[in-house]
Amino acid sequence: MKISKKILILTSFWSCACLVTYAQSVIPEEAITVAAEDSLIEELPTVEAFIPTADVNKVREGFQRMQRSIPLQYNSTVHSFVDYFIYKKPSFTKTMLERKNFYFPIFEKYLAKYNMPDELKYLSMLESGLNPRAISHAKAVGLWQFMKPTGGDFGLRVNEFVDDRMDIEKSTEAACKYFKQLYNIFGDWELVLASYNTGPGNLRRAIRRAGNITNYWQLHPYLHRDTRAYVPQFTAIMYMMNHADEYGIFPEEIMEPVPTETVLIDGFLDIETFSNVSGISIDEIRKHNPSILKGILPPTTKSFELKIPADNYAYFDANRQMILDSAQKRSTYPVILASNNTESGIVVIGANPKSIEGGNEETIVEDLDKPAKEEDDINKIRKVKKRTYKVRKGDVLNKIADKFDVDTYDLKVWNNLKSSKIMVGQRLVILDDVEEVVEIEKTIKSERKSKKAIEKTKPKYHVVQRGDTLWSISQRYGGISIEKIKKINGLRSNSVKKGQKLKIIVG
Repeated sequence: MKISKKILILTSFWSCACLVTYAQSVIPEEAITVAAEDSLIEELPTVEAFIPTADVNKVREGFQRMQRSIPLQYNSTVHSFVDYFIYKKPSFTKTMLERKNFYFPIFEKYLAKYNMPDELKYLSMLESGLNPRAISHAKAVGLWQFMKPTGGDFGLRVNEFVDDRMDIEKSTEAACKYFKQLYNIFGDWELVLASYNTGPGNLRRAIRRAGNITNYWQLHPYLHRDTRAYVPQFTAIMYMMNHADEYGIFPEEIMEPVPTETVLIDGFLDIETFSNVSGISIDEIRKHNPSILKGILPPTTKSFELKIPADNYAYFDANRQMILDSAQKRSTYPVILASNNTESGIVVIGANPKSIEGGNEETIVEDLDKPAKEEDDINKIRKVKKRTYKVRKGDVLNKIADKFDVDTYDLKVWNNLKSSKIMVGQRLVILDDVEEVVEIEKTIKSERKSKKAIEKTKPKYHVVQRGDTLWSISQRYGGISIEKIKKINGLRSNSVKKGQKLKIIVG
C-alpha cells in the first residue's frame, strides 16, 4: 500500500502488467511468438492462436447484478483484468477464494463500525494477497501494507518483538480510519482507491495537472501507470470473488474463521513454552497472532492481547496460573517465531506471483512515492503469448510448471486437465507475458516543469480547517513531513487549531 510510501504489491506483475487491450477481445496474431531457440517449444496452428476471453454480455450482466455502494465502472480495461484472473492467473483467484472466509468477517466488522463500503474488503487482496505477514521491499507491511510512519499515525506500534501492522484486527481498523480520512479529502470512492495506491499527495498533483478533473476515468491518463491499473484490478477481483465458479475456478483448502478468546499478557512470555504447556500449536498461535515477530514477548510487554482458539480456552482458563508461570519463567530467547521464509508465512511482495502465494523469491517493486517523471506518461502493456510444450519421457507436470515459472494449477486450467497425469507426446499450452511499451497522451512538459520550479521556491500558506491534522495537511502538500511543518512554524506539539495559518515549503 502506499500510505506514506506506497508500494503497489500485486501490480508489479499485473499492473503495468495487464492493461491488455484486446483487439476485438482477442490477442492480435502478431503478438503470439515462439522461442525459436527452444526445440521443445512449438508454434501453435493459427486456429489455436487466440487467447480465451470471457463473454462480454455475461460479465456485464454479472456486474449489474452485484449490489455495491462504490459506483465502479465496467469497461474494456476492467474486462481485460477479468480475463487475466480467469485465464492467465486462475491460481491467484483460487487462493483468494480459499482465504477470504477467514479474513472477511473481521474486515466486514470494522468496515461496518466506521460506516465504510463493504466492497473495500476486496482491497486487501490486491495489497497483500490476504497475507498478514506480507512485506514489500519498501517495508510496507501487513494485510493493508502500512509503512511504519503512517502505521504510527494510526496507532500501530512497531518494535523488535511486535508489529501491529501484521495484527489482523488492529491493521484493519487502522485501514478503515485511513479510508475515512481519504474520503473526507476526495469525496469520491474511486479516487479513494487511487489515492490508497499512489498516495493523496500524488493524486492531488495528478488532479492539478489534469486541470482539476476529479472523475477517475477522465483523470486516468494523468495517473501513474500502476494507479491506472489499480481501480480496474479492484473492480475485476470483486467480480471474480462473486462469479469465479461460473468459470470453473473453485477453492480447495478453505480457511474457515475460527472463534478466539483473548488473553492479556503483561511482562515476559516464552511462546514456545506457552505452546507446549497449553497444548496450542505454534502454528495456531502464529495464525491468530501474526504480529508477534519473535519467540518471546519482552519483559516490557503491557496488555498484549494474545488470541487463542476458543476451543482451547477452557483448558487454559482452568490451568491459567500454571501455564503463565511456566511460560513467564524462561529467560533465554528461543528460536525466532517468524522470519522471511516460507515456513513463517512472511513473504516479500513483488512481481513474482509465487511470492504472493507463499514463496520466498525476492523481487523488485517500484517506489510510487517518487515525484512524477516523464516516464509516467507511458503505459506498459503486457500481451499474452501462447505457446506449446511437447511432453517428453520422464516429464511430470510440476516440473514443467517450474521450467516455465508458472503455477501447476494454472497449467492444469490452461490445458483442461482434471489431474496431474500427462502422456509422452502430449502438447501443453503455456501462457506467458510479452511486454510492449505503448505511448499515451502526454501532459504539457514545459508547463509542468515551470510550475514545479515555482512551487519549490515559493512558500505556501495553509489555513487550518475543521478536522485538519498535521498528518492530513502534510499529505495535502505532497507528503511534506510533519516534523518539517512543526519546525517551519515553531510548533511544539502536533495539535493545530481551526483558523491557524501554517507556512508550507514544498521541496
